[in-house]
Amino acid sequence: MPHDAARGRASTPAADPLLAAAVVLLAAFVPPLVAAGGAAPTTMTTVPVGVGVMLDLATGLGKKSLLSLEMAREDFYVAHPNFTTRVRLHVRDSDRDVVAAASAALDLIRDEKVNVIIGPQSALQAEFVTYLANKTKVPVISFSATGDAAIQYHLPYFLRACAKDSFQATAIAAFVEEYGWKNVVVVYEDDNYGAGILPSITDALQDVEAHIIYRSAIPASSPDHHIDEELYKLMTMQTRVFIVHMLPGPASHFFARASAAGMMIEGYVWIVTDNVGIVLDVLPQHTIENMQGVVGLRPYVANSARIIDFVSRFDTRFRAKYHEPHDVRMARPTVFQFWAYDVAWAVATAVEKVKRVGFSNIGFQTPQDVGKHLVNGLLASLAGPEILSSILEADFDGLAGRFRFVDRHMHIPIYEVVNVIGEKARGLGFWSPDSGLMRLLNSSTTQEQAKSMVTASKILKPIIWPGDSTTVPKGWDFPVNAKILRIGVPVRHEFKFFVNVEANHNTNGSRVSGYSIDIFEAAVNKLPYALRYKYIPYDCANSYDQLISQVYYKKFDAAVGDVTIIANRSRYVDFTMPYTESGVSMLVLAKNDDETTMWIFLEPLTKDLWIATVVFIFFTGLVVWMIENPKNKKFQGSKWKQFSTAFYFAFSTLTFSHDQIIKKLHSKVVVVIWCFVVLVLVQSYTASLSSLLTAQRLQPSVTDPRQLLRNGDYIGYQNGSFVHAILRRLQFDERKIKVLSTLEEYAKALKAGSKNGGVSAIFDENPYLNSFIAQYGKEFQIVGPIDRTDGFGFVFPRGSPLVPDLSKAILNITEGCEGFQIQKKWFGDATPSPDYGSSDTNSVRLSLRSFKGLFIVNGFALCVMLVINLPEFVRANCTELRNLSLQRAQSSGEIASDNEPQQLQNNNSAPMEPLQMRETN
Repeated sequence: MPHDAARGRASTPAADPLLAAAVVLLAAFVPPLVAAGGAAPTTMTTVPVGVGVMLDLATGLGKKSLLSLEMAREDFYVAHPNFTTRVRLHVRDSDRDVVAAASAALDLIRDEKVNVIIGPQSALQAEFVTYLANKTKVPVISFSATGDAAIQYHLPYFLRACAKDSFQATAIAAFVEEYGWKNVVVVYEDDNYGAGILPSITDALQDVEAHIIYRSAIPASSPDHHIDEELYKLMTMQTRVFIVHMLPGPASHFFARASAAGMMIEGYVWIVTDNVGIVLDVLPQHTIENMQGVVGLRPYVANSARIIDFVSRFDTRFRAKYHEPHDVRMARPTVFQFWAYDVAWAVATAVEKVKRVGFSNIGFQTPQDVGKHLVNGLLASLAGPEILSSILEADFDGLAGRFRFVDRHMHIPIYEVVNVIGEKARGLGFWSPDSGLMRLLNSSTTQEQAKSMVTASKILKPIIWPGDSTTVPKGWDFPVNAKILRIGVPVRHEFKFFVNVEANHNTNGSRVSGYSIDIFEAAVNKLPYALRYKYIPYDCANSYDQLISQVYYKKFDAAVGDVTIIANRSRYVDFTMPYTESGVSMLVLAKNDDETTMWIFLEPLTKDLWIATVVFIFFTGLVVWMIENPKNKKFQGSKWKQFSTAFYFAFSTLTFSHDQIIKKLHSKVVVVIWCFVVLVLVQSYTASLSSLLTAQRLQPSVTDPRQLLRNGDYIGYQNGSFVHAILRRLQFDERKIKVLSTLEEYAKALKAGSKNGGVSAIFDENPYLNSFIAQYGKEFQIVGPIDRTDGFGFVFPRGSPLVPDLSKAILNITEGCEGFQIQKKWFGDATPSPDYGSSDTNSVRLSLRSFKGLFIVNGFALCVMLVINLPEFVRANCTELRNLSLQRAQSSGEIASDNEPQQLQNNNSAPMEPLQMRETN
């Protein structure tokens, strides 16, 4: 074992030589003695295993990482002196160059025959080395190549013992969401490392409804003037939230130029990714001064006694080795050195494990083994697959936390959010996939619980933003060129309630007014900041698509007016929340139905209800007659008399004017139930007839567009409106569609009618129709809606930060008294709304379904009484029929009894005497 590897944990180069020799002797001899139970020391043969190290040794990261690897090797074999293998580090300087890294990898594999390579340092160098490792089956483990581009393809022999850049994307998006920023700019290093994070950060921001409006690619070797030009471009944008993804060196240069350009002041937000966040505590003092207020992320490493001991020893050895005591910050290790330390332990453990399971020759194939497949002297490692498998199975507590590979990379469960204040980065809180942002680590607290305990601005500790500001930046501002927003307003020649442009001769300009203008200005007044703008009249020839295209092509910064929000337009611009009601309806002339009221008394009840009522009248009369007939003389007599009495009684119950006296309890029950049914029917009929008479007077002349299609009537729409496309979709004939422009034309065309050169209906948006009704009154009616729209909104370019703020202000206006006052100012007190069919006669007619329950109850009672009284009715009628038959037989002499001749004779002659007397007299 090399002399360095035998040093104890507390040894330093400054220690006494005798003490150092003692430590070496103890390391070499004491463990064997202990293992032998006090027996005489024996000589243990160790097998050296070559491990390659590729680092940029001219950089602070390279120097520190090499020292960390050496310390890890020493500490490992002090802790495991009985291991039979000894890792021997073969160090190569990649010199911050991809070609140099490739050459170093070839040298290590081909000449040094290393079984594992630790490194390379950057993701750019790793892209080539990984292919080489795959070919030779030599595992490559990097503890600092965080770029996503290094593992775009399936390369099983490349392992990443560090945080992958895409891991932090969700944490950055959560931070952006927490403060409500909707637009950001990503500044990244113009290479594969910088561009590798773009897909993940874009998706993460979209998940929280934030957008990247610009990507600023800056090469690592950019001169100052190039960076200054790019910074000025960023200053001319409204967005003030910047995510910087660079390596520490280029990032330091970039922030120096940003500070010189005046962009490290109040109102700006700078967020750095973990490659910079990890080294914030060890950057030079002048660099930290240029980054005051920057917020960064870095993998969280819990402090422990082991960490404190390592940092103390590392600091002493680094300053002694590299003689850089002038800046204490530069000698501190970071999480990169912790990862390097853990990687060295994992490699040393793996080679020992492979050696013990039977690989007596940890080496490479011979040229004879591979034959013609030998290329440039590259041979495959015999133990490489086993070493790779052993490293992937590693699971132990390292300096940086739990060392365990998940899908060939280290899983980083927690990120720390830090803020550059003074000379160091102060912790603000943490982020984890399960709990989201949180001020303190508490595994039992979910994200929802954390947000319910504190307000949005207090989830993290207070942040000192650039410019020593404690106020949360709103995330956008006016560009440095103080550009005033150019707001286009449509020049309307009609419907000037919404937008009215008049020439102002005093200023040689224009005066803009109207309902839309008042709503916009009221919303601007509610913004928490001043908004500078000016109106620019634009004659769009009644085609609002032209006005929207001016916003899309950046001719205007916004458009304010009666612009309807529709899906096709939303593809090119953003709209605020609508400030008017939505929908397209139909304006028609209200007809007078006085001539149709002669038979209106029949319309309250539907045909089936009339039939059911008549049937039950007859049925009720029949049952009452059947019950009362045997004993009630009023229901007796001739057949015609009985029929008329029964059904007159039943019909008279409709007006409760029946005067027949009913005697039997059963018939009284029938009558009471039927009178209740009649009472409900009469009351409902009265109410329905009243509603029907009122509805008839207000009935529109047309209630359905299909009626217009069937009749072939002419229709109209507003000039330049998108409603024309709706009419074509409804299959109206182009020859039957007329273009109208003014309110006067609307009224004139409807009064004339389709047969006299006018129209039967006009299709338009509800706000226009309501303004028409407010002026022309109840002579016309709105029927609809025919189609759905989102109402009127204000137009802004895609991604404009003004849209959410103005939308909130519009909601406050339209839901409060201020919106009503503005509406009253322009349209008066009338607030008409579309008629959704309330004037339809069918809506007030009563159907049988509404009274089915009553009729079922009444029918059941009638049937029960019918069954109960049917036997008595039959007996009574049978007796009467028998007597009637007997009387008929006696009168005709067909029946004579031999034993009663004299009685029959007396019975027949007795009535004759009075008759003869009446005749004589």
